[in-house]
Amino acid sequence: MVERLRGVADELGTNLPVLSMAWILQHPEISCVIARASKPGQLENNLKASGFQIPADAMAEIDRITGFHRFERHVG
Repeated sequence: MVERLRGVADELGTNLPVLSMAWILQHPEISCVIARASKPGQLENNLKASGFQIPADAMAEIDRITGFHRFERHVG
C-alpha cells in the first residue's frame, strides 16, 4: 500500500508526508487535524500540505488504495 501511495505522490510531484496531510485536509468529514513536528523538515512538509491540492482523480485513487469509505453520522 505504501509503495502505491508513494507512486501517487511521485506522479503529483510531492512526497508521501505532504500527500498524506493534504489528503486529510481535503476530506471535509475530517473535522480536526492534530499535527506535530519535532524536526524542521516535518514542519516544512506540514506547511506545504496546507496549500497542496490533490486532484479529484488522485483523491479517488488514494481512497481506493487505502480502502477509505466515507462515514457520516446524522443525529436528531
